[in-house]
Amino acid sequence: MYVLKFHNRTGAQPPKNVIASKSKRVWHANTSVSEGSVLKRSRLLAKPSTKVTLFFAEITSDRDQGLQHIEWIAENSTPHTVTIVNGENYVSKRCYTIGDNLPMSILANRDQLVKEAITLGRAEFFLDNFNKECENDGVEISEFKVTDFILAREGTACVNDRFEPSPASGVDSSHYLTLSDAEKDEITSGTAVISSITWLLERERGDVELRKYSGTLDHPRYSDKQGATINAFQHFTYLYSNETLVLADIQASESHDPKSQAAILFDLMSHTATGGSGAGDHGEKGIQTFLDQHECVQKCALLSLKPLREPEALDADEEDNGSNSE
Repeated sequence: MYVLKFHNRTGAQPPKNVIASKSKRVWHANTSVSEGSVLKRSRLLAKPSTKVTLFFAEITSDRDQGLQHIEWIAENSTPHTVTIVNGENYVSKRCYTIGDNLPMSILANRDQLVKEAITLGRAEFFLDNFNKECENDGVEISEFKVTDFILAREGTACVNDRFEPSPASGVDSSHYLTLSDAEKDEITSGTAVISSITWLLERERGDVELRKYSGTLDHPRYSDKQGATINAFQHFTYLYSNETLVLADIQASESHDPKSQAAILFDLMSHTATGGSGAGDHGEKGIQTFLDQHECVQKCALLSLKPLREPEALDADEEDNGSNSE
């Protein structure tokens, strides 16, 4: 059994065989709307009550293109369950509506959060390769990292125990019982039942400075070091994805780690050739908008990135440590 203590995760899973705390918590939703997003999400606030059991997804990344493979439980393995207990705060996301204000089904919420996790995973893949390329070419950049995240589904560790959705999920227990097997799409393996009620957990950013670098269809050019790093990263990502993906709605917060200067990228969107990466994906139109708006910075030239349009003259002193010039 895993116990989720909301400590500062560094990418490693919580330790195995930890005894569950007797301090039981349940999470109640306080709905808010994040800036620039069409998704309503819930911020979870702890109040003493009942235990919530979650199953972590195991996410692996393809070495060549960063394609994400998500597995909820490995064959013949022991189910990975967690109990939410007190400690440092995480913010857990659940989608309630997308655009049309109609309630989302359990499966639609699951699919959207899976797509968000895939976008974060692919962004991390592209950022790792971007950093390596900059290091190899001696290009000085600002430090960024993609937020740590956990993709989780509610469930029960014992198949003989009736599963009931948590209050925070917004799914009424009596209504859940009336759903068909297809609408529930539960996974049963060994002694465990994994529901399709899904959460995406990210560490709470708290009272830190945030900066937004791009919108869904707005890609400004920056002259400061951080902004120019993002400009070059977007350009690199488009080319490294074989011209099939553009990152959008890019924003970052200061790091919680006093030993790290890296800004934390979160709530990312993408435009893809297929248009299937989740809410805000405008497909080929979104990609073309980036191509039309992107203006190369000096870092693009230093990395020998193929121009997206006819080359334009670059100022030698275009990138410094100042603030956004716009």
